[in-house]
Amino acid sequence: MNSRECAVKALYEVEQNGAYSDKALKAILKSSNLSALDRAFATELVYGVIKNKTRIDYIIKAYSKERLKKLSVWILNILRISVYQIIFLDKIPQSAAVNEGVNLAKRYGHSASANFVNGVLRSVCKGGDVSYPNGKENLSIYFSHPQWLVDMLTEQYGEDCAKRILKFNNLSPATTIRVNTLLTSKEALMHTLQEKGINVSETDCENILEISKYGDISALDEYKFGLFTPQDKGAYLCAKEINSQKGDFIIDLCAAPGGKTTQIAEMCGDTSNITAFDVFPHKLDLINKNAKRLGIKNITTKLNDASILQNEYIKKADKVLADVPCSGLGIIRKKPDIKWNKTPEDIKEIINLQRKILQTGSEYVKKGGILVYSTCTLNKMENSGVTHEFAKNNNFNILKETTLLPHENNCDGFYICTMEKAL
Repeated sequence: MNSRECAVKALYEVEQNGAYSDKALKAILKSSNLSALDRAFATELVYGVIKNKTRIDYIIKAYSKERLKKLSVWILNILRISVYQIIFLDKIPQSAAVNEGVNLAKRYGHSASANFVNGVLRSVCKGGDVSYPNGKENLSIYFSHPQWLVDMLTEQYGEDCAKRILKFNNLSPATTIRVNTLLTSKEALMHTLQEKGINVSETDCENILEISKYGDISALDEYKFGLFTPQDKGAYLCAKEINSQKGDFIIDLCAAPGGKTTQIAEMCGDTSNITAFDVFPHKLDLINKNAKRLGIKNITTKLNDASILQNEYIKKADKVLADVPCSGLGIIRKKPDIKWNKTPEDIKEIINLQRKILQTGSEYVKKGGILVYSTCTLNKMENSGVTHEFAKNNNFNILKETTLLPHENNCDGFYICTMEKAL
């Protein structure tokens, strides 16, 4: 089984069985004997197709005499990975994309399927990219985002900004890590990684480093020994707003897998007392595992639904982090399935949950204490729409409000609102 076949199998699982792309791909690659280079190519094909699916399908329609709905899922995805190679990947010979596509069509279809795939792909090679419609429909097709999402971003941010967000969403994210300052320093970690031949560089965020063109960073000894943890700049800036100090009692309402929780502990030298909530036991295990790996001792995990008030914590916390569940529209670069799986109806339900969690979390804050609300979405209804309504109806003042636009900040899209409970 080669890279292209792995990619087609993963895409089949996503489309036919509703699997998440990362899990489907991981399972298929695990059962293969591909080299690291071939695994990377399979990954490129899967995520490339998912990110650009609407545009790729538009191109196929332009060159196919058959309607896409009449094609088997196997043949459609063989066409998709082949068109992706022809249109998007300059280093892949067009002849290789066509020949491999035809071979796969023979295996997953019949002779007529192979002839059909051959005809379509040769037409694509000859004709190249196609013309796209104008206006918002152009943005939806060319950047492969559902029309409702294009409309929402255009309405909230303007067409030019929306276009930049859509374009950025289709780029491959950099690998970024947070230095564990309890065990090492940024300079020392950089030196150690560079000695191993790893391309690592500083970012504009003090303890966030960027690693280029490297595989599984969790296999590194430096990860296993707790010298760093994977984290995006947006998440880092969110947890930084807690400004943890020695002796603080801090509650993290939706803590798993513990990236922000452990950062809060690291930033005060593990001298605060943190209680981390999550609704699933296995996710609490992840927090505990990460804390142990990083050498952090002052985190207590508690099984709890963040939307349900726990009387024992009322007015006890100096600071509360409400990094609430959201639509995830700020992390489409990393999880492209989101743009196809989320609907406006889903978001309405999410907003109701966000309001409940924020209201409940506010009850834990002492007078003069800090409440930080954050999401990894760009939808203003989940962001300022929630916090402004909350502040208006509660005894809290908004101290700082930040929206991290991904194309401007080179990070996940994030919203962070820091509020203080009035005395």
